[in-house]
This record gives sequence, C-alpha cells and structure tokens, in this order.
Amino acid sequence: MHTSRTHRLAAVAAAATLAAGAAWAATTAQAAPDGPAAPAVTAPAVTAPAAPAPAAGGLTPDQRRRADQLVSVFENGTTEIQYGYAENINDGRGVTAGRAGFTTNDGDALKVVRAYTAVSPDNPLTRFIPELERLAATGSGDTRGLPEADYIAAWKQAAQDPAFRQVQDDQVDQRYFTPAMNQADQLGLTTALARAELYDASIQHGNGSEYDALPALISRTDAKVGLPSAAGERAWLDAFFDIRIDDLNNPANASTADEWRKSVDRVECLRRIAATGNYDLDGPFGITAFGSDYTIG
Repeated sequence: MHTSRTHRLAAVAAAATLAAGAAWAATTAQAAPDGPAAPAVTAPAVTAPAAPAPAAGGLTPDQRRRADQLVSVFENGTTEIQYGYAENINDGRGVTAGRAGFTTNDGDALKVVRAYTAVSPDNPLTRFIPELERLAATGSGDTRGLPEADYIAAWKQAAQDPAFRQVQDDQVDQRYFTPAMNQADQLGLTTALARAELYDASIQHGNGSEYDALPALISRTDAKVGLPSAAGERAWLDAFFDIRIDDLNNPANASTADEWRKSVDRVECLRRIAATGNYDLDGPFGITAFGSDYTIG
C-alpha cells in the first residue's frame, strides 16, 4: 500500500515515541531491583495530522474560499461576498445583482428568484417574476417595466434573509462552479489557480454555446496550443489568459463591449498570481485589481 510522506513521517514519530517509552520503563525497573515492580508505561499515541480534505471541484475548502474571494473582488470590489449588491451597470444586461452578478435580461436573475420563491413564497422578489420572465424571453435589457428601482430595493431587502443567501450560493454552484470544474476535469487541470480562472470565466462569460462563453474560450485555447497534457498546464493557462483577454476586448456580444474592456484586469490579476508561482492559491496573499489592493485569506 502506498503511504504518503505525511503518513511515513507519522509512522517514524510513533515508532520513536514507543521506543523511548520502553527504554524509560526498562531504566526505571533496573533502578529499583528489590522494590515493587515499576508500573507499566504506555507511550502516548501519535496521530498524523489530517490532510486538507478536497472539496467539490478538486479544490480544498481554503482554495475554494480564496477563489470565491477573488471573484468577489472582481465582481464587487471586496473580498466579502455581496449578496445584496444590485445595480444597472449599463452593459445591455439589465440589472446585475447578487454575489455572482445575476442579470435580468437572460434568465439568470429569474432562476434565482424562482428558486428563492420555492423555499420562501412570501418574499419581496416574487412579484417581479412575470416581468423577469418577459425580459428573459426577449433578452431585453430594458428594466423600466420592473420597475428598476423597486426591484433593486427588493433584492437588497431579500439579501437580509439567510435563505436567499443560501439560494444564491446554490445557484453559483449549480450554474457556474460545477460546470467550470467539469470542464477542468475534462482538461485534466490540477492546479487551484487554473481551476479558479475557469470558475471566474464561467461567471463572467457563461457556459452556453456562444462565441464568448467558457466552452468556446477553451476550444480556442486548445486550437492555439493544444491540450494541457501536451502543452503543459502552465503554458495552457497562459494561453487561456490571452484568449480570454482578446474576447473581453473584442466580444461577439457588442452590448457588453464597453464594460468587458474595462474588466481585463480581472484576468491580468490572475496572471500576476501565476507570475508569483502561487498555483496552489496558498494564503494569505496580496493582490492588486483595478488599482486597489486586497488580501486573499
């Protein structure tokens, strides 16, 4: 059976402790040959330190937390997840809201509100479902029919409810994190940084069949340098950075062009982490994104 380095070190330590205990017992018995027998000595048990448990998606809990913090910095300018964020950033997608920027024009926000209503029917966002359905069906970024100010206020109110925050977490896992990790598994990516980059791209670009979506970015990267198994994971990731930056500067969806060009530094930030060699996302570490400094813990 293969033993890890941690287990081998623990076994050596345990053997040494047992030997020391036996030697001490023997010495004590020899020191008092005519007296009562020395009590038996039991060496203390040595427990090997537990290795970090991998979480879903091939990341440890600490790595996943740091990936979430990075996304939060890129989306909301803070390492603290912003469940109550809601704003029209004028990117053609209507109102962008919540921890992952759920938008009103494409059904993103609709799915969140429906899921929330399923567990809490009497919530402040339920009344917006008909208009969210219309916006999703037409792909419209026109939020006057919500109306926008009322929707934003209701989202902020709902974010005080732990059930709504849990719904957002679940939606992120189902629609962004898990699809991105499935792609990473298919590619054979093993580093936390590469997986975090696909996760971030999944949130910003989506996982559909569009030219700007994550699967298309991966396909173009493979065409440029080959699979990670051939190019090497670090070289593949660097090429993916290039492909994604090119897409942000020249998106097929013209309505996102202005905002996406402003967001290039979220990719450059991850590239700067790669330049430090911290592919395992060991923390804490500092980053600079969009001109501000943050600590990822």
